[in-house]
Amino acid sequence: MRQSDIFDNAEFITSESDRPAICFESTFFADASAKTEITICGLGFFRLYINGKPASDDWFAPVTSHYHAQENCHCTQSYGEEMKSRVYAVKYDISHLVRAGENELHAIVGIGWYAEYGEKPVLCYKITSGERVFVSDKSVRCADGPLTYYNIHLGEKQDYTLNTFDQFGFPSESGAWKNAVETSLPETEYYIQDCPNDKIIYSDAPKKLYEKGGYAVYDIGENIAGTYVFTCAELGKTITVSVSENLIDGEFDESRNHKQTAEFITDGTDREYRLLFTWQAFRYVKIDSRARLLRVDVIHTDVLVTSLFKCGNPVLNWIYDAFVRTQLANMHAGIPSDCPHIERRGYTGDGELTCESVMTTLDAKKFYLKWMEDISDCQDIHSGHVQYTAPYFKCGGGPGGWGCAIVEVPYKFYKMYGDIEPMKKYYPQMLRYFDYLDAHSENDLVMSDQPGLWCLGEWCVPGDKRFVKPDIPVPFVNNYFYVRSLDRIIELADPLGCSSDVIRLAEKRKIKANAIISNYFDNATGDFAENKNSANVFALDIGLGDERTLKRAVEKIKSEPLNTGIFGTDITVKILFENGFFDEAVEFLSRETYPSFGFIMNSGATTLWEEWQKPRSMSHPMFGAVTKYLFEYILGIRRKGVGYDDVVIEPKTNETIGDVTGFITSEKGVISVSVERKNGVCRVRVPNGVNAEIIFDGKVIRE
Repeated sequence: MRQSDIFDNAEFITSESDRPAICFESTFFADASAKTEITICGLGFFRLYINGKPASDDWFAPVTSHYHAQENCHCTQSYGEEMKSRVYAVKYDISHLVRAGENELHAIVGIGWYAEYGEKPVLCYKITSGERVFVSDKSVRCADGPLTYYNIHLGEKQDYTLNTFDQFGFPSESGAWKNAVETSLPETEYYIQDCPNDKIIYSDAPKKLYEKGGYAVYDIGENIAGTYVFTCAELGKTITVSVSENLIDGEFDESRNHKQTAEFITDGTDREYRLLFTWQAFRYVKIDSRARLLRVDVIHTDVLVTSLFKCGNPVLNWIYDAFVRTQLANMHAGIPSDCPHIERRGYTGDGELTCESVMTTLDAKKFYLKWMEDISDCQDIHSGHVQYTAPYFKCGGGPGGWGCAIVEVPYKFYKMYGDIEPMKKYYPQMLRYFDYLDAHSENDLVMSDQPGLWCLGEWCVPGDKRFVKPDIPVPFVNNYFYVRSLDRIIELADPLGCSSDVIRLAEKRKIKANAIISNYFDNATGDFAENKNSANVFALDIGLGDERTLKRAVEKIKSEPLNTGIFGTDITVKILFENGFFDEAVEFLSRETYPSFGFIMNSGATTLWEEWQKPRSMSHPMFGAVTKYLFEYILGIRRKGVGYDDVVIEPKTNETIGDVTGFITSEKGVISVSVERKNGVCRVRVPNGVNAEIIFDGKVIRE
C-alpha cells in the first residue's frame, strides 16, 4: 500500500533539531459516543500518550523492517543490489482514553534502528473519531526531549536539567515547543502491523551483591533483556549505569559488558529513570551508589511460552529452560536476533536453524509471518542473492546455511502450522535463490558469494581460540544446504502446484549431490570430508553415504568429544534419534565435560552461549535448535504429516532421563505426555480433533 492508503493526507513530520528523540504534541476533537482510532508510525520507535495516559503498553513499536532503499545496502560488496522495502504502522483503539471535545496527543519518537539509515526520527498519524479525521502536519508542535545521545547497541544519555520535564519526558514549558517540519520518506510500501510488539513481561527486584568505590553491583539471578529502573533525589548528578552478563571472582566482569552503558543527569525529583528506546542484555547491574535501583523490567516480544519439558536429567531440563529464556531475550521489534546486545540482527542462519524449536515451544506464528516478509524483502531482485540478516544490516554469513532461510523458514512454518501460503508466495524467490547459487558455483560446488568475501559454512566449532575455523569444507556445507532446500520444494511439489518443475529441480539436486560425492566421499572408508566436524551426519541427512557412513559417524560421536558447530550439533542429534540411537543421542545432549551443554550449565549460565568455551556472547539461541528433539523423541510427540491434527505419540525414556513430563500447544489445543519410568505408567492427553496413535514400551496402545 501507499502512504495515502493508510494515512490519507497525513504527512510525516520531524524537527529541525538533531536530537535522537523528538517530542510531539497536538490536539484533536472526539465524539465520546463514537469509536476513536489512531493509525500511527514513528520511526524508529515511538511512545504514544492520549490525555496524559499511555495509549498502549507496547515498547519498540513499530516493528523493524527494511524501511526503504539505502545506499550500498548489501552483503556481497557488489554494488547495484536492490531489495524490497516496507514500513509498518500500528492501529490503536483509543476510545477509552478520549473525552468529548478537545483531547491532547503526545508522542515521543526515538531513532531506533532507523539510525542505520542516517535518518532523523519521523512521525505520521491519522485519527478518526466518528466522521472526524485529524492528521499529522506542520501544525503539530515538537520539542527536544531529555535524550541527548543514542545508540541502539550501546545505550543512551538522558539529561533532565535541560528543561522541566513531566513524568514521560515531555517539556512542561511552552517556550520549548515549536512547529514541526513536514518531510517525506523515500519510496516504500506501507502495511498495518499484525506482529506482536514488545512489552514489559515482568519486573523483578535485583539482589545487591556488594557496594564499593561509589557504585553498587546487583544480581538479577538470570540473563535477561530489558531495562533497569532507578530513582535519585539529588539534583544535577550524573548517574552512570553499566551492565554485564558475568562475574569474575565475584567482581563485575567488564569484558562481558559489550559497551552497554547509560548516563542520566538527574533533576532532583522522584522520577523513575530508565532506558527509553533500547534494551540491554545482562544479569548484573553496576550503578552509582547515589541511585536507588528499584527493579529490572524484562522486555521482549509479547509471545507466550506454550510448552513444558521436565525430566530427571538436569542437563536436558537446562537445555529447554535456557533455550526458551535465550530465545525470548532475542525477540525484539519483530526480529529473532542472534544476540540481544552485540549485534541484535536477524541472522538468517541462526533464525532458520532455530525456528522449528521456537514454533514448538512458543506461540510464534504471527512473529514468523512477519519475519518471512523480512527475508523476502532482503533478497536482491536482480541476482536472487539473499542477505545474511533480515531486515538487512551489515553482517556476515554465507550462501549456504544463511541464504537458505528463504526456503527453510516457510517450509518449517508449513510443517508446523499447515499453512502452505508462505511457501506458495515465496516460491518464485526460492527458484531465483537457486539460480544465484548456481551462478556462484565452481565445478558444481557452491562457493563464496564473491572472491575474498568472508564466508561461513559451519560456525562456532569448539576450540581454545575464539571462532575457530572449522575443518569441514565450506563448499561441502554449502552444497548440503542447496540439496536439503531443494528437497523441501520437491517434497511439496503437489501442494505448491509446481509438479512440472520437479524433473528440472531433481536434476539440479543430482548435480549438486554428485559434486559432494565426487569431491568428498572416500570409497575406502565411507567417510565424507574425512568426517571432519562430523561431516558424515551432513551427508546422511540428505540421503548420501552407506551403512559405513552411519557406523563411522556414530563411532566418532561416541568416542570423541563434541566437535560440532552451529549446524552440525543439530544435525548430529537428528541423525542419532532418527536412526534409533536413542541412548547415544541422550548421552550426547547430557554430557557435562567440555565441550557440551552440561559444561555451559555447570559454568553457571542461565542462557545459551555463542561458543562452547569463552563466549563472546552469553545469550545466543543457535545451539538450542536441538530443543525440538526433546519433544519429538523423548516426549515422543511427532507429526505424521503437516501440523498436529494427526500425530504419533511414542514417549521414550532411559535411566539417564528418568521420569518425564511435558506438553506442546497445537492449533487444536494442548498435547501432554507424562511417563513414570519405574512404574511403567504413561499418561497422554490430546485435544478434540487430534488423531493420535499412542505407542509405549513398544506396544500400540491406541491407533
